[in-house]
Amino acid sequence: MSRFGKIISSRLFMVSIFILIEICVIVLPIIFLSTYYIPLYLFFEVLSFFIAIVIANRNNNPDFKIAWLIPVLCFPVGGALLYIMFGRTHLNKKNTEKLRTAVESSSGIITADNELLEMIGEKNAHLKREASYIINNSRSNIYAFTQTKFLNPGSLFFEDLVAELEKAEHFIFLEYFIIGDGVMWQRIFEILKAKAAAGVEVRLMYDDIGTINLLPVEFPQLMATYGIKTVVFNPYKPSLDRFMNYRDHRKFAIIDGKIAFTGGINIADEYINRKERFGFWEDSCVKLDGDAVKKVVVLYLEMWYFVTGEKQDYNKYIVKYQSKNDGFVIPFSDEPLFRGLIHENAYINIINNAKKYVYICTPYLILDENMEKCLIRAAKSGITVRIITPHTPDKKIIFELTQANYKSLIESGVEIYEFIPGFIHTKMIISDDATAIVGTCNFDYRSFYLHFENGVWMYKSRAVTQARDSFLNSLAQSEAISLDSCENISVNRRALRSVLKILSPLL
Repeated sequence: MSRFGKIISSRLFMVSIFILIEICVIVLPIIFLSTYYIPLYLFFEVLSFFIAIVIANRNNNPDFKIAWLIPVLCFPVGGALLYIMFGRTHLNKKNTEKLRTAVESSSGIITADNELLEMIGEKNAHLKREASYIINNSRSNIYAFTQTKFLNPGSLFFEDLVAELEKAEHFIFLEYFIIGDGVMWQRIFEILKAKAAAGVEVRLMYDDIGTINLLPVEFPQLMATYGIKTVVFNPYKPSLDRFMNYRDHRKFAIIDGKIAFTGGINIADEYINRKERFGFWEDSCVKLDGDAVKKVVVLYLEMWYFVTGEKQDYNKYIVKYQSKNDGFVIPFSDEPLFRGLIHENAYINIINNAKKYVYICTPYLILDENMEKCLIRAAKSGITVRIITPHTPDKKIIFELTQANYKSLIESGVEIYEFIPGFIHTKMIISDDATAIVGTCNFDYRSFYLHFENGVWMYKSRAVTQARDSFLNSLAQSEAISLDSCENISVNRRALRSVLKILSPLL
């Protein structure tokens, strides 16, 4: 079958068509009637005016406000209807209560270790506030007695993951945005089948949009025949429920409550460079071995509870296990329920506290005003700010938007580089050889505002210096972007970028 044939026969395409039909059935008749029935048109004029007032007064990012005000005011009927259906960025009441119940179900399971925070505070008050922000807003804790290891490229992660999966004795928990059939999945699947047959509890959770053209609809039932408990996050269906816009972008592999992996790497062959899609795929993750893993276990079980409604016995899976002390670690998650922009603010805190440098890797650079000003302020204060983005895009429109953000940053002294060998998917920020966050969160609106994300904050851990060395290695393979290259573009591309920047919160 041709590529076009595969696209139009895919479930993603078919469901999207049904959603589009639903929108047309609602919107087009009203637009048609309002053209010939003046009272109806006047009603939507008034409605769009009041919606514009609501948007302007909402406690929301100004970029979101502008992105919605334009269609609402320019197209009173269609814009107003689309905003009512998709414009609100908070979860609906049903899912808000489900998520709140899930996260509150682990209350009291893990108690805060204030002594470690005080130890940090005695050395650096700013750093204590940085850690406290994440702890207080993500219900997390700070841990010592945890070894960290930064793994990149994906092939090294794959080797380490397989070795740890083969050692599993009690349980294996996996949660991924993308699972694609191939060498990587088949090797993992062989181990999961064998472990499940041997009595090890195996759970698998994945996002439906991430896997929609990669796995069959009956995949959970197929896994169940092998004793692997499998659930799908937010199945994509022909519905106008705005919750469809929220995706589980988290990535976890947890073994026996002692070992955990997290980062940008999904389960598909491009992530380990067994299949080439956009040149060499540069990616990374962090391996945790020790006390901090118990928080990762809790994060996983909370999500399982949210998706299935099944109450979880947290104490059954939390293991009292400590490894060698390797700095301080805070595993955390970021859900749209709390609307605190935990990842974005955690990144901003690292940038604001930097004394010498900030290094950032991200596949997408689509910034809101707060993040852009923060980076510019740091560069103008004499901090070396370096950002690596891909040279080969995976999504051309998003790449165009990423490049649209270069000019104002470079003018202010931020150094931007593109990874020449291909696509860099690593999501991390490092500062002063001391602090880093590695996880799943991109520097873009979807990750900051809509996705379920997770990360690991680290201070003076081995993985921090390993991540720095990895950054410098990628930097040596990257090309600096000049201001001239940002300015010497065609009028058409300049116009496209201007429109994309305005609409970027909606993409």
